[in-house]
Order: sequence, then structure tokens, then C-alpha cells
Amino acid sequence: MADLSVKYMGLNLKHPVIAGASSLSKSIEGIRKLASAGASAVVIKSLFEEELRHDEDYGDDYHPEAYAYEISDAFVMYGTSNYLKLIEKAKAEVDIPVIASVNCLGGKWWTDFASEVESAGADALELNIAYLPFDKDEKPSEIEKKYSRIVSNVKKVVGIPVAAKIGQYFTNIPGIVSEIEKSGADAVVMFNRFYRLGIDIEKLEFKPVEFFSTEAETYSALRWVGTIFPQTNLDISATTGIHSADAAIQHILSGAKTLQVASAMYTKGEKVLQEIASGIERYLDENGYSSLDDIRGKMVESVENRRALERTQYMKVAGGYGVNV
Repeated sequence: MADLSVKYMGLNLKHPVIAGASSLSKSIEGIRKLASAGASAVVIKSLFEEELRHDEDYGDDYHPEAYAYEISDAFVMYGTSNYLKLIEKAKAEVDIPVIASVNCLGGKWWTDFASEVESAGADALELNIAYLPFDKDEKPSEIEKKYSRIVSNVKKVVGIPVAAKIGQYFTNIPGIVSEIEKSGADAVVMFNRFYRLGIDIEKLEFKPVEFFSTEAETYSALRWVGTIFPQTNLDISATTGIHSADAAIQHILSGAKTLQVASAMYTKGEKVLQEIASGIERYLDENGYSSLDDIRGKMVESVENRRALERTQYMKVAGGYGVNV
């Protein structure tokens, strides 16, 4: 039987499948259920800056996804004290690592709350840095510095491992990951799935669409996991569209240390966590591998395969499916 254990950010996990931040991890009952369902670790639902601010003026750095936050169940004003109590309870009641998650923009919120999270007993902290520029005058270099500055400032005040969860809307993804690594991060989570909206053409109102990911979305992340792996010493946690063991194995072959599952838990139930882990184990056993180390990054060991990731032309692929191009 293959060894599925993995060390992620220095944390010992029994297998690589983590319950990602979601509404399922916002209560002690939910966290217990995820642990019982086989999660190797759990990321508590993100605490948003808006919840830290309470009645303060939002100012110029108001979170660009605040609308999504307001219309979702994230708009539960459990506040910082209740969030910290949740961490304490979770640590007392489950035997898997508990990772806190916070989603902010303002500098003081990151550092102040990070220290409180550590004191509450969290095993690690995930910085959910979900920022999209909407102002034409914002310079890309300044936006990217915001990410590395957040990581650096948090690492100065905490001793627990820190992961940076990022989106994929950068001019140079390897470049931003490199800057995050230089800032002291222990891991990078790829990728944040931004809130999507459409328009109700009858009511002329914005509406949420495609709330859950599909497995088709995982292949964009897969390309960048494989591209980043040979260029960083950070642990990579892959997320977005991981709905099956097949998708999870592909990410491990591309270099991922762990997989974070969220949407699949909603569509298939929490049991999908153990199903994915068992599928990974079965693959290793059937192919004669003794551990995850035997396959991690295997598909990007050769220069030829790494170059394949960099190809952006579709003509040859489309032609193979009988598409006239």
C-alpha cells in the first residue's frame, strides 16, 4: 500500500487532499464533519476585511469583491472574536491541521489579525489575496508589490507557516510567485476563483453565475502548477476544479504538494475528499509507486515537457479533432 503522507508547509498530513475554505468550514459542526469525511487538513472559511472593519469607513482600498461577499453567506458578522473562538474549538476537537484564512487589502488588518490567529492556535495561515484592478491608472508593478508586501509584513509578526492564495490574472505568474517566495511565504495556493457575475436582462440587475467550479477549469491551473514547480521552492497547493482523483493526480504529476477541494464537496458531498484520496492511492499501487514523492513533478522533469506547457497555439490540437482552422 502506497504512502500518501505529505509535509505541507511543515505540517504533517496523512494525504494531500485538503478541505478548502468554504461555507462548509465556517462552523465547528462543519469542521468536525469534514474531518470525519477524511480531510487531511481544513482551511476555515475566510474572514473578510469588511468583517474586521465593522462600521469603519471603507476608504479607497474597499475590497473589489465586496459585492460577492455581501450577497453570499460570507456576510455573517461573526466578527474576529468568534472567528478566533472557532479556531480554538477546532483545534480542541479535530486531529487534523487547522488553517485560518483571511481576505484583506488594508495593511494593518493583515498583520494585526494574523497575530491573533496565531495566538488562537491555528496551525497555519492562508492569505487570500483576491485583488483585481479596476482603475486604469493602477500600475501593474504596484499591484504586484501589494502582494509581496502583504506576505512580508505578515511573516514579520507570526511564526506559523503562511501561504499566499493568488489569482491567475498577472502579466507574469512565475514572476509574482518568485516575489512571494522572496517575501518569506511557505506555500502558494493556485488559484483563487474570482466571483463571476452576469446580467439579468429583464430586471437589468447583476446576478451571480457559475458559483461552483467544473473540472474543465482545472486545466488552466494545471499548466501553471507545472510551469511554476521547477522554478520555486515553495510548496504548491492546487485548487479550482479538482473534482476527481484523476484531476488530483494530474496536479501532483505537475508538481502540486496538496490539493484543495471546495466546489466538489458541494456537488458530490464531503465524501468526495476520501474518494479522491483513495483514487490517488489506487493509482500509486497499480503503477508500482511507493509514495507521492515518486510522481510529484514527474511530468515536468524533461525540458521537452516543460516546453509543451508553454505552447499556446491550438491549431494542431484542434486539427486532431477534425476542426477546420
